[in-house]
Amino acid sequence: MSQGKLAVPGSVKGLDYLSAYLRTSRVEYLMAEIPGLLTILFIGASSLERLVAPTVIECLAVFILLYFMGFMINAYTDQEIDKRYTIFKNRIPEAVSLIGQSRVRAIIAIQIALATVITAHISYTMGSWVPLALVAAGTFFGVGYSIPPLQFKVRGWMHAVSLTLSAFLIPATFIYFIISEGRVAQAPMIIILGFSILHYGIAFANQAIDYLEDKAGGVSSPPVLWGMTTSLKVALVTIAVGMVIEFFGVYLLLSVAPSGLAFLPGLGAAQLFVLLVPIIVLGYYIPVSGMWKMYRASITRPIEQATQYMKEICHYNRWQASGIMGLAVVTGILFFGAMAG
Repeated sequence: MSQGKLAVPGSVKGLDYLSAYLRTSRVEYLMAEIPGLLTILFIGASSLERLVAPTVIECLAVFILLYFMGFMINAYTDQEIDKRYTIFKNRIPEAVSLIGQSRVRAIIAIQIALATVITAHISYTMGSWVPLALVAAGTFFGVGYSIPPLQFKVRGWMHAVSLTLSAFLIPATFIYFIISEGRVAQAPMIIILGFSILHYGIAFANQAIDYLEDKAGGVSSPPVLWGMTTSLKVALVTIAVGMVIEFFGVYLLLSVAPSGLAFLPGLGAAQLFVLLVPIIVLGYYIPVSGMWKMYRASITRPIEQATQYMKEICHYNRWQASGIMGLAVVTGILFFGAMAG
């Protein structure tokens, strides 16, 4: 394929299918997931060796399978609406058409089946049903987010519940439970809760830029249901609440961290907090300032102009990546400092 056009019948090759698969799976969003994964690994691992343990490798495979599955379902269910979008999004329904709807359904089912089998092995190895229960719950909300009759994304407050659980809280808890070998601690779980709420707030940016298309297509996203300005207010408040919870979790983590971090010796929890939290704030500056600009546009410009401006400034995957990067750096400092201490 070239220039976003479908290959003619008979000319489609394996690389075309692979490209279409990666496009529907929104592989570009992995740049936002990697620092999030590192954060969870750093707050849960007890040693360097634990980072490459077989069950950890398996759980990362499950994460990627279900991560791709969620985006494929969204591409499949939103195919007609996406055709009205920008040139980039027009390539997503083209990718679905190239693969074929029946094949897309089969790939989704295979990914869910593989993730379930691998998780069953993890549960067996750990002697715990928790991993399997988390994957079942995450899959339910991930599938139900887009597919009728549940279609949580158009059901008001269930949008927040299903997206927060399926995209952030449950996957992070799943990985943390496995990397920590089931030894769940308070501080890491508060951090996970905080960044789950915070990054759901950032996700409103993606909803806002699709406002006109969603409204025309009858998709009751939060901006369509509540209005653009109100939904962006909710987003900013959600980000603030999540940040407070996340910072509280970081302070608790510092207060129970082993003393004598190799390259930060002799500092107490409060001193470390003052020193390290600006790194986290710096990471969130890009998405928060961008969300503020979107909010200002919603109250100072006609909706059509505001939406076009939002599409120009919104770089959703970069915003998510920038936000969590600061936290990944801080938790990495604590992890490697403890390992070297």
